[in-house]
Amino acid sequence: MDIRKNIALLTALVCVLSVSSCSNKKPGSKKNSSSRSAGTVDDGMLDESVSSVEFSLESGFYDTDQQLELSAQGEGLTIRYTTDGSIPNESSPEYTEALTLTDRKNDFSTLAEHKDITASHDYSPPMTVDKGNVIRAAAFKSDGTHGKVTSRTIFVGIDRVKKYGDVPVISLMMDQADLFDYERGIYVLGKVHDDWLAEDPKNASADVWKQEANFTQRGKEWERPVYAEYILSDGTTAFTQDLGIRIMGAASRNEHQKSLRLSARKDYGAKNVKYELIPDNTRSDGQGNVEKYKSFVLRNGGNDCNFAKIRDPLLQSMVSDKTFETIQSTPVVVFIDGEYWGMYTLTEDYSDNYISNNYEIDNNNVVILKVGEIEEGNDEDIKLYSNMYEFITENDMSDADNYAKACDMLDMQTFSDYMAFNIYIANEDSIIQGNNWRMWRVRDADNATAVSDGKWRMMAYDTDYSSGIYTGGQNYDENFIKKAINGTQTFKDLDQPPAEIFRALLDNDDFKQMFILSLCDMRNISFEKSKVDAAYNDIVSVYSSLVKDTFKRFGPDYAKDGFEWNADGLKQFLDGRNKVFMTHITDVFKPGEKVSVTVKTSDSSKGGVILNTTALDLSDKDFSGEYYTAYPITVTADPASGKFVKWEATGCSISDANSPTATVTIKGDCEIKAIYE
Repeated sequence: MDIRKNIALLTALVCVLSVSSCSNKKPGSKKNSSSRSAGTVDDGMLDESVSSVEFSLESGFYDTDQQLELSAQGEGLTIRYTTDGSIPNESSPEYTEALTLTDRKNDFSTLAEHKDITASHDYSPPMTVDKGNVIRAAAFKSDGTHGKVTSRTIFVGIDRVKKYGDVPVISLMMDQADLFDYERGIYVLGKVHDDWLAEDPKNASADVWKQEANFTQRGKEWERPVYAEYILSDGTTAFTQDLGIRIMGAASRNEHQKSLRLSARKDYGAKNVKYELIPDNTRSDGQGNVEKYKSFVLRNGGNDCNFAKIRDPLLQSMVSDKTFETIQSTPVVVFIDGEYWGMYTLTEDYSDNYISNNYEIDNNNVVILKVGEIEEGNDEDIKLYSNMYEFITENDMSDADNYAKACDMLDMQTFSDYMAFNIYIANEDSIIQGNNWRMWRVRDADNATAVSDGKWRMMAYDTDYSSGIYTGGQNYDENFIKKAINGTQTFKDLDQPPAEIFRALLDNDDFKQMFILSLCDMRNISFEKSKVDAAYNDIVSVYSSLVKDTFKRFGPDYAKDGFEWNADGLKQFLDGRNKVFMTHITDVFKPGEKVSVTVKTSDSSKGGVILNTTALDLSDKDFSGEYYTAYPITVTADPASGKFVKWEATGCSISDANSPTATVTIKGDCEIKAIYE
């Protein structure tokens, strides 16, 4: 055996021995009355009448070494436990005395030792990364039957507030072979890669993100069981659950830190995670917060993985009030089998269950199309898209009757806003290029909800290859409206590219007006400078130290000190985009005189204003934006505690000053005020 393997075995043994038996039991240890059991031994010997093991300590963070006592009610039971994340079996160590739990930072980093996890750059991570003690235990009878597994994660000596602030910690426990085994490991190059190289010697020279590996495989056969603990900043455990875990993403699967999808299934126990994983994540129908998740993603940042990791969460948060679907998120810190695995952005996961949980729609009636292929639904559902595509692209959309029929197939406002969003952020890998687009609809329209009408609607995701990511933010002056209209850049070869739908619809004056207003609203409201500044400062303050520590753990070398530079580049893009974007609209559409529009309310506590389709924040200042005299805007009263009385306006005319919704014809710089009583 070579010396490296000898060292690995020795240091791994030290790691296990760091959780040691101790003859001096701590008197008066408080027993944990909560079993929080999960993770059955998959050997057909489960006996649910056998009591679960009770722990004297809850999962969480402790300042000093701890003594952990295990106990189980019943005669003739033997407690067996593991410290490596695997499920205990009859060969696991027998618990006889209290376990001493210590700060494991300087223990050998077993998982970090694996180097066969990417076809790309080499990186040697530090071995002294944060670690916790993972203990999994079950009570066994003499005949081999056993009770359910109970698991805990005990962190010792980590200053939780200093290191992670208010960010939740997710502890994942699983058989390490499910990650790193040559044949079945989902995190490694593995056998799939070797077989792929053997097929054709030319494969070795392929771009790294195009190389096949275990970690590029998809489908349920590449899902593995995992146990998850979600530990809040106040030390409480929000939920624990057995789930399935897969590798997630496209090219970013080749990164050292890979994105992970976690799914609840009946096979593992509960069919949903019933917890508000993402704070203040309002349902798409506005009826409260999302309270359950079928699946969620621990996202590494995609294209932004080694840059700033903040692009997608920041950009999508700016348009979360739009009618197209957006993925909401929250930062978390992840440990796998007790070993620090960096910070991730926990995000929603699009699926038929996502639609069901956001709209109370039968998930069996949901169709989702992803980059030209049916993702949710039946194979024949592709005809629903093809029929729409062919009608819109093969008929004259300037004809009012044809456009009316198109409006029955596609939610035009959603589509218009979605296109404006991708254009504004200069998305280089989006619907404009034929990639990273989704749309959904109900198969059979029943109008049970506002979106059960059978119209296609857009779903935003994976926006990282945008906003100047590879230019330091210096491409903010690039006119993406021209790119979208001219179709000069295509990455994905599709038979029916949806960008052609957009180009056909621009022949219709009503859609063109809607789209120009969508572009104006994107700049004036969604990405209004003070709103962007506040959101940017908030996310940087949370992500900065977390991302830096993640870069130290996963590399590459150039990323270690790159967070500030990359975050600054994003801010430069957003600042510059705000300054020049109206000139792009003017250059392409020549929509008449550009003027300033101010919107006020007589008392923001009594009510606000919806401009076109977006509610304005008038809580501490008036709204000011730029629009064109050629295109009227719409204002709608948005009462709070008061009653709408009328509109007052100067420099423009109101279609009906007493109507809660009115059309505003702009004549020059104008001011509109909503009066409440």
